[in-house]
Amino acid sequence: MNMPHNADLSAREQQVAALLLQGKSNKEIALALGISDRTVEFHLKNIYAKLHVRSRTEAVLSLGKSTGPQPALSTVAETGENTDNDGEPIPTRRLPMKNMLYGFAALLVITLVFVVAMANLPARGTPATSSPTASATPLPSTALPSSTPQPAVSARAHILEQIRQAVAAYQQNVQAEKKHGTLEVRKDPQTGAELVFFTGNSETLIRDLNEKLWETINSLEPLYVQVYRDETRPTPYPTRATAAENKAYYEELLAQAGPDCLPATAVPAESATTFPIYSPDEGKDLPMVFDDRAVRCAVAGQMIEEFRIAPMLAKVDKAANMALVRQALGQPDLVLTYTAIATLANSPWRSAAVYVDDAGTRYSVDVDTAHLAQIEPGGQSHPDIPAAQARSLDELRGIARQFAQTNSPNLSQLQSVLSYQEGGKSDIYFFTWTYKNKDWSGTDWAMMPPFLQIGVLTNGQIYTYIDTLDLYK
Repeated sequence: MNMPHNADLSAREQQVAALLLQGKSNKEIALALGISDRTVEFHLKNIYAKLHVRSRTEAVLSLGKSTGPQPALSTVAETGENTDNDGEPIPTRRLPMKNMLYGFAALLVITLVFVVAMANLPARGTPATSSPTASATPLPSTALPSSTPQPAVSARAHILEQIRQAVAAYQQNVQAEKKHGTLEVRKDPQTGAELVFFTGNSETLIRDLNEKLWETINSLEPLYVQVYRDETRPTPYPTRATAAENKAYYEELLAQAGPDCLPATAVPAESATTFPIYSPDEGKDLPMVFDDRAVRCAVAGQMIEEFRIAPMLAKVDKAANMALVRQALGQPDLVLTYTAIATLANSPWRSAAVYVDDAGTRYSVDVDTAHLAQIEPGGQSHPDIPAAQARSLDELRGIARQFAQTNSPNLSQLQSVLSYQEGGKSDIYFFTWTYKNKDWSGTDWAMMPPFLQIGVLTNGQIYTYIDTLDLYK
């Protein structure tokens, strides 16, 4: 796949981008590449920054323009070996603009969780070394005497210190592994600088720690943004009374964000905090820049998004949506919580109200049609099904067809023109009806024609569901 020349995507980012163009969800990308959901999110944020876009839809459109029309591919999961994280660089990063709402209660809970988690960040295993001296030693935590009065520390400073400690612990592990682990030293062909690449068990250890570090940073950054917003208390932006007022207000929001918030033009402020972080792919430290200008831009982005989705949210009947999900699954007591308005994968310019259950499974209900459009499990992988509970393929096929016909009004009338596929992977089977036999060029569906896919565990449980057959006109 030929990516945009100005994007400069790494090998791993190209793999993620290719699956993104196929309409894969974050969960499906993670399963296909053998990485975590968090790592997929990390790569997507880097892809967005390199493409100078801010959303999944914009990224797909940008990639589509540079690659030309894509063949209509089924999203049925393919059987294959899990891959490692080779080719996963850490570029120079700025604080990402996240279009999310964070409740104050959630802020307190998550902050407490990560304060505890920071103490456990260092290595969980011992790498192969040339010396009996233990490597990857964590930073000691120093307890201040409780009797000594301490100056008040702001919440923002506290979160920033958590990031600093996480980076310091990781960098200390890297230095310890350089002394006692297995590595290869090369010269940078352009600058002549020394590059250090780990090999064997040392590489596995450092890559694992590097991924965990970025998971921690990516979790703490939005907390910092929310605290900044709570402290500065910017004026909220409700929907205005008329379309003209809405347009003027939206332009005002864009002006407040300013050109320095665009990835292509943004530069760090003089007061920026820079964390050098060793990149196992580059063999050297790369800077992560953290400054309040980026935080201000993130807050502006949040408020613009809130203003944008206000009209959509007004259309949403949360109680009716939750009842729809419970009825579809046959679980009248299922506990659901509304989370956000989000762009629907595989569906151009469509948005959905998203609900989650206690297990973290996401249920997306299309805003315009109030139709159940997607079920996406929240776990890292699907559960192993005991052989005694496994059903025959005919039974699984019948369950999938019944669920599809019950929840898709368009399936029956379109079935004669749809392409049908089925396939299994481990303990899950996918059943897919794709409307790809029609010429969709010149339409919003040229990238991914409408389709319906159901993932059924071998015990007969509905695991995943994507339906865009009922979302196009």
